[in-house]
Amino acid sequence: MKIKNKVVEKYAELCPLSYMKCDSFSEVEYKIERSIVLGQTTKRTEKERHVQYYHNCFILEGNVVVDMYKDLSKCVDVRKSVKNAYDWKAGKAIV
Repeated sequence: MKIKNKVVEKYAELCPLSYMKCDSFSEVEYKIERSIVLGQTTKRTEKERHVQYYHNCFILEGNVVVDMYKDLSKCVDVRKSVKNAYDWKAGKAIV
């Protein structure tokens, strides 16, 4: 999955606390990728797909994340156990 730099910049703006916890650009990309994998598709058109994770919405065109926005009217909750299982599988588990 490719993530445009614009999306990382928006993530820093819209999710400052989460962004500040990251030590590297790759950690931010990992969080965005995890959000997309564990999130829920809320809108689909011929050209793009919107995936929501909590209030964060990511716009994908094919396998490329092209934009991000917040939707405070709806929340897609993801259990902590699901996030931990994904982290474990990806080798990012905290011991």
